[in-house]
Amino acid sequence: MAALFILACLIGASVAFDKNLIVTTTEGEVEGSLAPCELYYEFLGIRYAVPVKFRAPTPPPIYSGTYKADNRAILCPQFATYDPLSAPSENEDCLILNIYTPTFINTTCPVMVYLHGGDFGVGASSPVFYGPQYLVSHGVVVVTVNYRLNVYGFLNLGIPEAPGNAGLKDIRAALRWIQNNIASFQGDPDNVTVFGQGSGGAAAIFLTMSSSTKGLFHRVISESGSPLSPHVFDKTPLKTASQVAKSLSLNSVETDALLKLYTHTPITKVEEAIEKQMNAKSVFLPSVETPFPDEEAFMLDTPFNILTVNSEYLNPVPAIIGINTVEGLSCILDYNTITSQMNRISNEDLSVLDQRNFDLPVEEREDFRNLLRDTFFDGAVSDEAFVGGLVNLNTDFCYVGPMSLFADLYSNNTQVFQYIFSYVGNRNLGRILTNSTLDATANLDELFYVFDLERLPMVMDEDDARIVTFMTQLWTSFAKYGTPTPDRTDGEWLPYPHHLEINLEPQYVNELTPERAKFWRTLFYQYGA
Repeated sequence: MAALFILACLIGASVAFDKNLIVTTTEGEVEGSLAPCELYYEFLGIRYAVPVKFRAPTPPPIYSGTYKADNRAILCPQFATYDPLSAPSENEDCLILNIYTPTFINTTCPVMVYLHGGDFGVGASSPVFYGPQYLVSHGVVVVTVNYRLNVYGFLNLGIPEAPGNAGLKDIRAALRWIQNNIASFQGDPDNVTVFGQGSGGAAAIFLTMSSSTKGLFHRVISESGSPLSPHVFDKTPLKTASQVAKSLSLNSVETDALLKLYTHTPITKVEEAIEKQMNAKSVFLPSVETPFPDEEAFMLDTPFNILTVNSEYLNPVPAIIGINTVEGLSCILDYNTITSQMNRISNEDLSVLDQRNFDLPVEEREDFRNLLRDTFFDGAVSDEAFVGGLVNLNTDFCYVGPMSLFADLYSNNTQVFQYIFSYVGNRNLGRILTNSTLDATANLDELFYVFDLERLPMVMDEDDARIVTFMTQLWTSFAKYGTPTPDRTDGEWLPYPHHLEINLEPQYVNELTPERAKFWRTLFYQYGA
């Protein structure tokens, strides 16, 4: 049935539906419209909260009349980047969500809430980037969410005015709004799955690490996102704020001075300063908060501690997690960062190899840096060799190692289904962007077998359609039933420690490069945990 609805969406359906649909929410009436394919009604740009600078948001205002929910282009503040799933913006009033409800079903549907990626620095929930039809065709309500990014979402100065994690608190507010309103859109508030890619996947997992989110969702799916990765969590947020401030002509660690700077400097100037940093998309990140009386905290310990010793903060739910085979290929897209890294390594400035989530004693830094140089850049003299070393380093230290350890720890609390996406087809966005000829999959390669991408139309042949159908069946079955394979007559996806290879002929495979995962884990336990 799902394949037929996808086909109908592509060529146009023949069933007649009303062109508009009005739904009542806690803030008043909102009017959605019938999608061109007539598969679903779309409600775009619904405000779920109002941002408070650097702090948790407040509830949205009441509508004076019927709100026409048709804004497809609301983005939170971010800078221009190479990422095709983002666009520059200065709009702080950006806390909206988009709801897509099926036209072909009259019963209550499971809800799938998507959190976009972008390393917590860029991105948006717009249907221009994430077309929902493949998922909606399986009879689920899809919701995509904007949340604040970079400094506006994650400035943590350890003071009440900037306590940290505003972006994660936005997501929490969105889930509360969904609990109160999604039944009006034919969704089931007691069956909510949160899923995301990259930092969006990490954000979905962070939701399981806050006692403040308990009961707001029931399952999570993380595509290429682990909370133990260096590009999704900051151990020293005040240091980060001070470092970026130097690009704004302030050399200080005084919290009052930093707060004044980030509060009153124009958004464009702040974004330009962030854009100048190494790994610019992942500068300001989630971090541990200091609790304050007037702010509902989100994260009160590190992800590793919550998984191992402070389980009182953990509210585990069943999860699907997985990665592509060479995730680190995406690092070559950040030209400024990778060229700087190559130049510094070739000139024996090995400090560029330090890991943000590792705390290296001064007396051990040289040995650590030499170890990474010898492991990933031994004998490297050409640009190709340096790029290959950086790709492998990023693959191991940002994805393979962190995801392997997370699976080990999280599976002690609940059921985890793991996958490795290895299919190479026409919709592998990571391979398209990197112009890769490797027989491997890169970051973003699985994403557009779950979503459609209006901004960059991609071909779909018969094999691609098979993967679209297979993946969306797995994802939506998990959302509906808590297992990705409820009908075991066609085979069963066994939970951890099994790994399902997603390809034209799915099969169980070994863990991805286990010796490299062990190498990272040894270093993490020594310097990161």
